[in-house]
Amino acid sequence: MTYYEIIIKIILSSISGALIGYNREKINRPAGIRTHALLSLGASILTIISITSFYDPVTKVGDPGRIAAQIVSGIGFLGAGTILKNGNKVKGLTTAATLWVSASIGMTFGAGAYFVGISALIITLIILYINKFSKHLNIERTIEITLKDKKDIKKILDIFSKHNNIILKNIDFSQKDDGILYFVLEKPGYMEISKIQKELMYIENIENINIIDDN
Repeated sequence: MTYYEIIIKIILSSISGALIGYNREKINRPAGIRTHALLSLGASILTIISITSFYDPVTKVGDPGRIAAQIVSGIGFLGAGTILKNGNKVKGLTTAATLWVSASIGMTFGAGAYFVGISALIITLIILYINKFSKHLNIERTIEITLKDKKDIKKILDIFSKHNNIILKNIDFSQKDDGILYFVLEKPGYMEISKIQKELMYIENIENINIIDDN
């Protein structure tokens, strides 16, 4: 493997990771351009070392998968750090997946599989940007309600049931014992949300109402 080939591999892997990270960074995800670029670069470097260092030129026998095999399992720890639970929503799953894919693409470039790496990068970017269009097909909003105690839950449910244009998709409770309820509504209009919010305000047991736009 020549120095020229090594430079090409690490440049392509870094650019690939940066392109994927740009998509994450512009929507304020915890792992952005630098994280993805460095991860892809690191995976590429480790793959190159694994191929060139663990090879016996005399016996022609080597173990190029020795280091590379650990990259796949090692990425799991980094990806887990981006996954957060916020109320009834789990955030960061896509970012964890993009970290894993970035490492995989870095490995392909490190192994010299340029066609696979470029094809994977293009498909990954297409999948990430398709998400913009899919969000418009499935609009959800969450009403977060903080209660002093849970005795008025039936009153709240009665208010939702009166609005025929509202589809109540899910109801969730906070894991902590702090009286927070989450009502997930499918494709609600702002007028309907406003009406429900005004009716909920008449329930004295409610301390706070927060509207979360899940787009």
